[in-house]
Amino acid sequence: MKKITSDDIIYAALSLFSEKGYDATSVDEIARESGMVKASFYKYFQSKEELLLGTIVLIEKLLDADIKELYLKHQLPSREKLRQLYLIALGRIYKNKVHLLVYSVPLIGSKEEKIAQAIDRVEHHLSNVMVDFLIDAYGESIHDYAYDIEFVVKSMIINSFRMSDSELSSTEHQTLAEFIVSITDMLAQGMLSPDVQHQIMWGRDSGLYEDSDQIWTKGRQIAHVLQHMEAVLKQLELDEAIQNEHMQILSRLQGELSEQNVETAHVKALLLFLEQLPALLEDCTKLKAILEI
Repeated sequence: MKKITSDDIIYAALSLFSEKGYDATSVDEIARESGMVKASFYKYFQSKEELLLGTIVLIEKLLDADIKELYLKHQLPSREKLRQLYLIALGRIYKNKVHLLVYSVPLIGSKEEKIAQAIDRVEHHLSNVMVDFLIDAYGESIHDYAYDIEFVVKSMIINSFRMSDSELSSTEHQTLAEFIVSITDMLAQGMLSPDVQHQIMWGRDSGLYEDSDQIWTKGRQIAHVLQHMEAVLKQLELDEAIQNEHMQILSRLQGELSEQNVETAHVKALLLFLEQLPALLEDCTKLKAILEI
């Protein structure tokens, strides 16, 4: 018989929350849905509120992995990266029913500060990433308007939840993501038009968009260092065979870092090879610091 894990309980709870709502779902029901008795539930979580916190932390972890991988696809066109980011947000949020959790928070009282902070953290990190990708897609000149565009995009995603009676299919996810990208294109083009003066609602100094040291921010840092290393290699006057070898090693390094379970020993070995080039030593050192290896 398969041993029940805390993740099993979380997914069982999410299923019930989607049917009945957080407030109307009892610990008894969550335990039964997980295949255990109520007493066993408390071996994993002290309360339903602690389970909710665990749920949000798990969702954050899943988003971490998805966004880190997307950051490292630096060969992908910037508009396609933006579309895939929207797909990640739609897929993870729909699959895990984050919108139901967000709307449930007021039902358990403002004293649950950790839960509120966890939800804020997920929302703020996703906002930071979205703004970063918007700037990548439309240029630095969109920076002042990126926060307003991100606000509109998130509003569309939230309203798509409220208008849908059931979880969207994969095809519907694709269609919705492409629709949102098209709207993003129109917003960006309009806001960058020199003929129209736009009122900025959310500025770059807004407290909602403070940076962080979470995994997806590390993903951004890693991606930038890898891009710089590639640019340096292309500029170096090296023998063609030597340059090709280093580019292949760099490509392997990128592949290793894009995996969810990074093999530290492999990464160290690849960095050891690359840092023999003095021009790459600083970047290799930066990567070691980011990866804490």
